Amino acid sequence: MTGQTDANSRVVETHFKVTNPNELFRGTILIIAPHMDDETLACGGIIAKLPQKEQIHIIYATDGMKSPSPIFPRRDTISPDLGELRVKESKSAMRLLGVPDENLHFLRMPEAKIREKKIALLEKLSKIINDIKPDFIFIPFRYDRHQDHLAINDVVIKGLTQRLFKAQIVEYFVYYRWKLLPLQDIRKYIKTQFLIKFSIDDVAAQKRKALDCYKSQTTLFYPWQTRAILNSALLDEECQNPEYFLIYEPSYSGAAIFKHSIIWIKIVHYIEPFLQRWKYFTQARLKRALKNYA
Repeated sequence: MTGQTDANSRVVETHFKVTNPNELFRGTILIIAPHMDDETLACGGIIAKLPQKEQIHIIYATDGMKSPSPIFPRRDTISPDLGELRVKESKSAMRLLGVPDENLHFLRMPEAKIREKKIALLEKLSKIINDIKPDFIFIPFRYDRHQDHLAINDVVIKGLTQRLFKAQIVEYFVYYRWKLLPLQDIRKYIKTQFLIKFSIDDVAAQKRKALDCYKSQTTLFYPWQTRAILNSALLDEECQNPEYFLIYEPSYSGAAIFKHSIIWIKIVHYIEPFLQRWKYFTQARLKRALKNYA
């Protein structure tokens, strides 16, 4: 069994199974969510299980104004208050999981564009992090597939490297299904000593109720939508399966965490998001066209 000494001089064990997150994540927790719902999708189970609710903080980086996104920009419109609605959804979800409203921090940076504003993002995050002084900071996985998620990971690791703040970094998984990989799950390619798995069977119903608070994401919120952002089957799967986390070690940055297939993983990481967006918009526009024709 081996471990890693974190920035607060405590040892985080990484080579054994932990069935209760409270055994590992003791102290103040900060979860940085690029979008309002990422925190519940990836971490809703452990948020429900951790007893120290007053020590759990969530930072929401973006303003929520790009989801749902119009299929035909000149024909489809979104409400000007979509961002405020998503803030309310987040507060409702976190209340169900026990996190106080005052522990929710909304940066309201432009969705889908924060990689262009990394300097400002680092300044905003550093201020809150140094105010909270968390023991653990949860961020999206380094090989996530959404640009906002990757920007959060890049900025936090940069801040840690520059010693702007200190904490043990933990990476969580949102976009882990990769259809072009033989195993179709990026987590299966990671060296096991870095992965932690938690069963959430006892809080699955609570996590699902929290996800159901995100009506803008789980329903056909606008008449022009052809499908919900988060469908029922996906939500059921997210609430039935364990939650996985990756303990960050500076000496294993980038692709060093993978067991094999590194070149193919990098290729798929680059091309699959483009293919998925093309597939989504092509199918959505075809459905709209057929509906209008009928």
